[in-house]
Amino acid sequence: MSEHPRSSHLPARIPAAAALFLLAACGSGGGESSASQTDTIPPQAGTVADGPGADIDTQSSTTEITANWTGFVDNEGPISSYEWAIGTTPGGQEVQTWTDVGAAVTASNTTLQLQTGTTYFCAVRAYDPSGNVSVAASSDGVTIEGSSGGGGGGGGGSNPGGTLASSITQHGITWQFSQPESVGQFANGDWWVEGPVQIVSISPPSQQIGGRTINGSMLNPNQTQIEQGLHGYDSNLYGPYAGSRYQQSLNVAWGVSASNPLELNANSSLISTISWTSTSAPPSGSFSQLKTAAVLTVLSETPVAGAFRPPYSGNDKTVRHCEADLDYSALASIASASQQPDFATTAARFERVWLDHHASWTARYLHPIDNMPDYGRDFTSLYGTGALLLQTDVPNSQKRQLLIRLTQIGIDFWGNVQNGGAWSGVGGQCSGRKFPILFAGRVLNDAQMLALGATHPSGYYGPGHPNNASQFGEDCQTFYVQQTSPGTFNWGHGGFDASHIGMPEWGNSHTQYPSNDNVLWEGDPYRRCCTANAWVGQTLAARVMGLQGAWAHPAYFDYMDRFMQIEPAGEWTRSWEPWQGNMWDLHRVNF
Repeated sequence: MSEHPRSSHLPARIPAAAALFLLAACGSGGGESSASQTDTIPPQAGTVADGPGADIDTQSSTTEITANWTGFVDNEGPISSYEWAIGTTPGGQEVQTWTDVGAAVTASNTTLQLQTGTTYFCAVRAYDPSGNVSVAASSDGVTIEGSSGGGGGGGGGSNPGGTLASSITQHGITWQFSQPESVGQFANGDWWVEGPVQIVSISPPSQQIGGRTINGSMLNPNQTQIEQGLHGYDSNLYGPYAGSRYQQSLNVAWGVSASNPLELNANSSLISTISWTSTSAPPSGSFSQLKTAAVLTVLSETPVAGAFRPPYSGNDKTVRHCEADLDYSALASIASASQQPDFATTAARFERVWLDHHASWTARYLHPIDNMPDYGRDFTSLYGTGALLLQTDVPNSQKRQLLIRLTQIGIDFWGNVQNGGAWSGVGGQCSGRKFPILFAGRVLNDAQMLALGATHPSGYYGPGHPNNASQFGEDCQTFYVQQTSPGTFNWGHGGFDASHIGMPEWGNSHTQYPSNDNVLWEGDPYRRCCTANAWVGQTLAARVMGLQGAWAHPAYFDYMDRFMQIEPAGEWTRSWEPWQGNMWDLHRVNF
């Protein structure tokens, strides 16, 4: 299957310097430069949302508040900086006084002591270069739920003894039990319940609107479902590729009630979703029809303190790892480069489950809007930023939350691979699944995860060769040019000649379709727009952590060296996240 039409993936992102220039030009009004005039007009206030993405109304974390904002504009050009405050009233500062966050449009405070049942409001105000300040814009508030409400603490949320609760709420999804049950939280803040258990309602309910089934739930996605993309979430999922992938029998949320409870045995993962039903387009151009997703795990007994949640895929829910297993010595302590992203803001991007249990490029339709970027380039780069932040010279206490969340994603991706997941390299879609597994394997010292490269090889050995394999995008797209028969190079594909023998190279879909290879650097736009520029962070982090051998595909690392030497420094085509490119230039020589 080919990638969705390429025009939808070519970058719409404008480099920061160009964006500032355009904004300044639009604000100049022509004629004499406005810089020579006194600016007395303050910026206009925008909109503030609670949480790291779309606005949330409730949370269970009692230590962290996150907000993000949009729409602040100034008549003279770009906003210079923002301040934010937290209060128990709209615009109040009872919890946190005005705090500068520079040009960031999201912020977190992870050192709070929040009260259950209390609603907290985030306020933001903007400054222009002349020092004028906008009026403060306030969020509509987020309420802290109690023990019967829900999750999302994300890092240190484990409740080892369990407490009795009649329901759990996480990320706007509520699971109601037939009677109080013993519940608790895993290390990343997701919830477990001791089973067997009867669920008498899932809110918001799965229902039909205009012939569309929304807000579905699934149990333990298995190999057939993963390989074929079968699901029970939303009948519009996959858009033009929906076909018959939605199956009502897989939607275990359908018809759940007190008279028709959902009975879950131990060793089950219940994945519940909220569909995107707004008439407006999803933010950031997401292709997904899911707004959010959360996982409730049913265990046979109370897990150890700080346990990591078992993978949501498959039937094996053995708790194999806990926070105490984390090996901080696997992480480096190197100096950061300029343009470093904020730790707390980055960690907030990994709070919710990264739902990715479908194979191939169309998995992007599954990625919930509030949980993760939908496009492979974007979530690959984001995870690389997180992993690279963990290599910087800050205390382990500052790394803890981010480390827990990245490790959980690696555990989940490992479960997807064990249950049939494969993401063959196609354009910019299929990156980002291999490194999280190796990362988790290294910090947990898990031998099976670390053997991923050896047990799941990738390569192309000629037409019809039995050893052809295509598991992970990065490996399927990188290779060494070779003479495949006398006078023939790369099986005659791509325009290579004898001068290219041994050169580490990239192909849009080399393992599946080597006929798409092209020796010309700009012969295929995906070489520069949507693949290696997203691999920079994970590649450097893998080198810093000594994972090249475990990766077991040297062409990938050698190609990245070649790519970073050819692409101009500072360009988005070289590094989708600028800080990653700066870190590469600062530290690659040492690793």
